[in-house]
Amino acid sequence: MNEIEVFNGTQLALIANGIYLVTFTALVFITFRLIRFQRENEANIFGKILVTIFGLCSTFYGYSVFSYLRNIQLGQSYRLSALKESGVELSPWAQSIVDFTQYTVQDGLPLPFSPEPAAIVFVVTFAVMVIAGVWLNLSKSE
Repeated sequence: MNEIEVFNGTQLALIANGIYLVTFTALVFITFRLIRFQRENEANIFGKILVTIFGLCSTFYGYSVFSYLRNIQLGQSYRLSALKESGVELSPWAQSIVDFTQYTVQDGLPLPFSPEPAAIVFVVTFAVMVIAGVWLNLSKSE
């Protein structure tokens, strides 16, 4: 594998991840719409459970998407640093990617299911919003 193959593979993976992110965005919209609908129609417990399950499944999907993105980034740096260790001279752009991520062959393969901390905060916040939106009375009037 050479540098251009690493870049091409990364770009294809980022395109797929972009599509997954658009899907996650749609799921976030649908989740909040369902929460609003169940609150306006005073859904029974079964309806609240279904909306909660859907929202938490959307949360898990988002966690997966963000994990996949981080794995793509670290995997690219890993493969480029492996090329460098095998004696291949990297272009300045490739070297800047390795320097920026600071992830090399010595770090081992990236963990497959671990997003960056900001993504974890986002996903946890979304999960709390789903649960609170379904089960708690959040209006000012009461």
